[in-house]
Amino acid sequence: MKYPNFNKLDGTHPWREVSPEGFVDYPVRYRKGGKILFFNFPLARDLGLISKNHPTRMNPKLYQKILETFSLQILNEYDWINRKRYPRDKYVNHLFMATRYLQQQHKSRSGKTSGDGRSIWNGTITNENGMTFDVSSRGTGNTILSPGAQLTSKPIPIGDNSLGYSSGLADDDEMLGGALMSEIFYQRGIPTERTLAVIVYSDKTSIGVRTAPNLLRPAHLFRYLKSGQYKELKASYDYYLNRQESNKVFKLPKTQNARYRTALKYLIRNHAKFAALLEEEYIFNWLAWDGDNLLIDGAVLDYGSVRQFAAKHSKYRYLDVNRYSASLTEQKRESRYIIQTFLQMIDFLITKKKKTISHFANDQQLVVFDQFYQQESHKCMLWNMGFEPAHINRILKHHKNELAIFRRELSYFEDVKDPKGQEKVPDGIDHPPIFLVRNILRVLPQYLYEHRKEKAWPILPADEFCRIMAKSYVDAADLNLTPLRKKRAFEFQRRYMDLIYAVGKNRRWETLKTIAQRSAVINYKYRGTGDGLTWITTEAIKAHNRLDQNALQEVLDRYIKSQVLVPGKFEPIKDSELKGRSHKAKLIRKMWEVLKEFNESI
Repeated sequence: MKYPNFNKLDGTHPWREVSPEGFVDYPVRYRKGGKILFFNFPLARDLGLISKNHPTRMNPKLYQKILETFSLQILNEYDWINRKRYPRDKYVNHLFMATRYLQQQHKSRSGKTSGDGRSIWNGTITNENGMTFDVSSRGTGNTILSPGAQLTSKPIPIGDNSLGYSSGLADDDEMLGGALMSEIFYQRGIPTERTLAVIVYSDKTSIGVRTAPNLLRPAHLFRYLKSGQYKELKASYDYYLNRQESNKVFKLPKTQNARYRTALKYLIRNHAKFAALLEEEYIFNWLAWDGDNLLIDGAVLDYGSVRQFAAKHSKYRYLDVNRYSASLTEQKRESRYIIQTFLQMIDFLITKKKKTISHFANDQQLVVFDQFYQQESHKCMLWNMGFEPAHINRILKHHKNELAIFRRELSYFEDVKDPKGQEKVPDGIDHPPIFLVRNILRVLPQYLYEHRKEKAWPILPADEFCRIMAKSYVDAADLNLTPLRKKRAFEFQRRYMDLIYAVGKNRRWETLKTIAQRSAVINYKYRGTGDGLTWITTEAIKAHNRLDQNALQEVLDRYIKSQVLVPGKFEPIKDSELKGRSHKAKLIRKMWEVLKEFNESI
């Protein structure tokens, strides 16, 4: 096996012709000493880098090919000025681009000095089905577009940490954590980039290779919008539309203005659904006006600040140097503003006159965004309750009032916060909730089914209802059963029953049984959180030298499968897998212990 398709990832990319000023080119050199920590075999098959029937095992030729293709480090401005010399290798005549896009952490908001601060684009790959993917690598060295490069008048050597985001390198735990989380999200149906490979080095730095059918961010387009560069904006947006059409993401009309308006409807729907999904699934993904931390289509990008919470930590804010992020519940506002910017952009492309962003503050399309957001929010809630898709559609269509009332009751318990108030956490601030609503969604249907009666619904006592949801650190005072809380516990169950009846009164017990089975998976007690993932990646990296690459890959793949909380796909870790004295069994045991210990955290 020679794996020839890897050779296509040589820095060649059509963005160069589309946006001549939208990137900075860098020569690269081969970085020695790399070891493969993670490789995504299913993704490699999708890309056509390995054959469809290639075994999920590494071999020496594939191992070397991955390193030859991706173990790269740029020669940046510091290297040029200091005339550093390196041995000539196969990439001596190839240039790899770092793209420009808006980033709010830069002093300049023009997008001319910001963009890929530690990434290069390896190129594109088209599989046998005709779908084209972008491939890029993080941790390849600091570029002139990094935030740190803008804080000094002289070039910075690669690895220099003296300024914010200045080293250009990536930590091994960050890249592995992003790889695991992105694949779990992907298999759960959450729109996201995917990680192809993680390469680690002895100094604990790493390179993470990511891919998507289109890696462009809104920020790539918005930099031209903000500066009023019509020609460049049009070329960039047309490129995006053509790529999506060729990938069969959508089909557009032939005339230009109709194409722009039709694609806008797609973007509005996608971003509304994405924002709703993030809030309902308790996923923090720092959305902001610049459109930096997501893909144009509305998908997770850049896992450095992404967090998966066990409960609704609506007051959590990520601290980035000296800036706090928006909160989980403010992500809708930020997503809405991104759509408002798209409205400004499309109007500019059609009229060739750039209006102010405030001109679109009351645009009817933002009402459409709100409608899609609410629809998707309700759909996600019903899914998390355990309803089947056909039942979800029935309730959304015929029982909107019952749905809205139950939402109110569920939100009450989601939003109850710890009386101790706000606290500092390692990466920001938080005011933690005291209830894990997923617990009651898992336990309640099972309780109701087991205590079913012919003519009356059983009621879970209010104290037991709250105890099931309470986090382990909550004390008795926090669970004080006030008259209001007792009433809310009763109303929650009453309105829950209304939705069961909405599927069909005569099928209520059959429906409840199905919901209990599905909810047990969707609201699995030992689901991964951000803190848990941090410890799991730490343990995996420590085990890297004790396990061969294939054994470690099997453990990582096993962890991913144990977190795909979708009925019919879920594969929980079995007791038999926790036994044994091998390094592999020990690592699985450690991961299981971490899942149990951090299943309530952020």
